[in-house]
Amino acid sequence: MQAGVLTFLAFVGLASAFGVGSIIANRMLGAKPRRSYLQRTTYECGEEAEGEAQIDFPTQHYTFAIIFVAVDVIGFVLALWGVTFRAVDSIGWAAFFAFGFAALALAGIYYALSGERRWVV
Repeated sequence: MQAGVLTFLAFVGLASAFGVGSIIANRMLGAKPRRSYLQRTTYECGEEAEGEAQIDFPTQHYTFAIIFVAVDVIGFVLALWGVTFRAVDSIGWAAFFAFGFAALALAGIYYALSGERRWVV
């Protein structure tokens, strides 16, 4: 194996051990869970909650924000690929993989938006 692969595997192992160790330490050393009816109630600054707290909240703006971030990440990754494959002789394969990545990402974005019926313009 190459040194880069071994370094990556060591990092993955260390990160996994830290995550699992943190969870185990929290279970062993953390506070014991207390069961109370108050945990299932809504806290409203000491006031008793009244009625339902469900409102019609518009999510279109958040959908567009997520799409903006997704397209931004696609552009960033493609720019990095462009810098990486600038000096490679087989530019055809680089373009093929870049096009494949962009097509797959845009297909995922289209699938995520296919349920969105109302658009904010």
